[in-house]
Amino acid sequence: MPAHEQEQNVSTDERSSTTPQADPAISQVAPSTPQAAIHTGIPTRRLTSISINPTIDVRLNIKEEREVMQLTQEKLEELWAKLIEECKDDEKLHDLIADKKVELKNNNLFHILVPNMLLDNSLREYQTRILGFLRDATNNESLQYKAAVVVENVAVKAYLPRDKFDEMAQRNPAMLSLRKLFPDIDF
Repeated sequence: MPAHEQEQNVSTDERSSTTPQADPAISQVAPSTPQAAIHTGIPTRRLTSISINPTIDVRLNIKEEREVMQLTQEKLEELWAKLIEECKDDEKLHDLIADKKVELKNNNLFHILVPNMLLDNSLREYQTRILGFLRDATNNESLQYKAAVVVENVAVKAYLPRDKFDEMAQRNPAMLSLRKLFPDIDF
């Protein structure tokens, strides 16, 4: 008997031992012709056993259902002070947030007031630590912050004589009448 006929007989014998009515999984996987099984590499034998390691302990992570704290401006400031106290071990973070104020916008958003955008970029390095502390304290996973740049009005110093005169005239309007009396003097 030639070799290719032996292969066909072997695969036919293996298929005939399990009928499609006995095992529906094999009927879906098994090819229609024995030659297709040889050429496509589809296995014709079925899986007889699966071993499962009984020593593996499967535990579900179930978080406790706690009530979400209603955040107010006073509570936010209190939590912010606690965060500053907790961060004393990390000097960089402590220096970064120690003098910053927070402002509640709504229940899930607050602003950290910073003087420039450079500090906003520095705060992003510690975003997970800041939000992690506040989210755990309030049990509000949707709590977010934005850095709001607050520009303080800086007084412009008068250097030129005209600027000095204008500043003095704002403080004392009588200077304008003095200027009218002496028009030839350059202030």
